[in-house]
Amino acid sequence: MRDTASKLDPTPVPPNVHSHLRVEVRSEPRATVLAVSGELDLASSPALEEALERVRESDPATLILDLRELVFIDSTGLSVLVKADQRARETGKRFGLVNGPSQVQRLLVLTGLTERLTMADTPEELLSGD
Repeated sequence: MRDTASKLDPTPVPPNVHSHLRVEVRSEPRATVLAVSGELDLASSPALEEALERVRESDPATLILDLRELVFIDSTGLSVLVKADQRARETGKRFGLVNGPSQVQRLLVLTGLTERLTMADTPEELLSGD
């Protein structure tokens, strides 16, 4: 994942010392998928922001965040999701989320983000509109 401009590496982005988040980047034929696992909070949000920025350098038409392995998200993590969606809209790209576990989904519902963000149960469902 060191040189995303030339080729996306499926190697996970190493979490920082204080992070309990793991980000794996996969380049698929119709999208770039970032699979996140662990906790997305104040301490780990910078790692996801960095991974998103590196992926944006490769200019994917569609970016998918897979939340199926995310066990916790706080308001800082929610902010990262909203910013990623806003950035995609501003640049004419597609952005979607794969639904996370019930505790993650509950927070997305309570904050109204399920109404704003494009979400589905699998990456394939997000791409089915292509």
